Amino acid sequence: MGNDKYKAKDFAGAMSHYQKAHTLDPTNMVYMNNIAAVLFAEGKYQECVDQVEKALEVGKEHRAAFTDLGKAYSRLGNALVKLERLEEAVKAYDSSLMEVKDGQVELKRRTAIRMKEDRDEKAYLDPEKAEEERQKGNQLFKEGKWVDAISAYTEGIKRDPTNHLLYSNRGQTYIKVMDLGSALKDCDKCIQLKPDFPRAYARKANVQLLCKQAHKAKETVEEGLAQCPGDAELKQVGAKVQQSIMGVGLSQEEREARAQEAMKDPAIVNIMQDPVMRDVLNEMQTNPAAAQKHMMNPDIARKVETLIAAGIIQTR
Repeated sequence: MGNDKYKAKDFAGAMSHYQKAHTLDPTNMVYMNNIAAVLFAEGKYQECVDQVEKALEVGKEHRAAFTDLGKAYSRLGNALVKLERLEEAVKAYDSSLMEVKDGQVELKRRTAIRMKEDRDEKAYLDPEKAEEERQKGNQLFKEGKWVDAISAYTEGIKRDPTNHLLYSNRGQTYIKVMDLGSALKDCDKCIQLKPDFPRAYARKANVQLLCKQAHKAKETVEEGLAQCPGDAELKQVGAKVQQSIMGVGLSQEEREARAQEAMKDPAIVNIMQDPVMRDVLNEMQTNPAAAQKHMMNPDIARKVETLIAAGIIQTR
């Protein structure tokens, strides 16, 4: 009868029946756990915790079924989450899973862990300390202590993940230690946070040049100039990109290596596999005059320019 009352949300009626049942059989933890369920439903979370802990004591003493112990620990975890005692909640869910495996409990456990991590991250935020770490990183950078500088910038990011300068500076430091993948990610994050910050585009383009991706560097410079027209640093990098595209100072072997590297780019592969582009490229070799007609098509012209920038089509 208590369960029927509970399902009907008649919590007072359910409580009355569960308490009577417990009085008749105080060694059965199920009734105590049911009382805890009513307390939880009524929002009395601390009372629920106290009740479940008593239920667990009785259950262990009288060798209750694993499933009953598991349910009690799960309910304890639920109440602790409501009380924002997340670390204790995770332990309660762990205990529940030790008694009986349950996918729903595992999901609640993972959710509590994420909640705790989010709360800890938010509690750690401090823009002033983030700026202190940035300045510390800048000094270490000047001293050539790249690894220590990266650690300082990383700590700053933990303190303020919205500070675009921290990503920009750490990206530059990653370039110094030739961790180009991480440098590229930091440049992208900086651009995401501050799209009108030209230095991020300049640094990203430099990374792409180091990766022998002049075609991508060209696109990055163009994106940067669209956001920051006339920026001197971007123009300077743009000139450097253009020299790379023209192959200034490159041996034939280096030109071929650049083209091979470009073929790892899915965008380049898609262009090369385009039937129309294959016809255009064939005509450029066999009938250059006829191929010029294709260049009147903006889409084809753009793709050809990309292939030139990538070193696939080599100009003299």
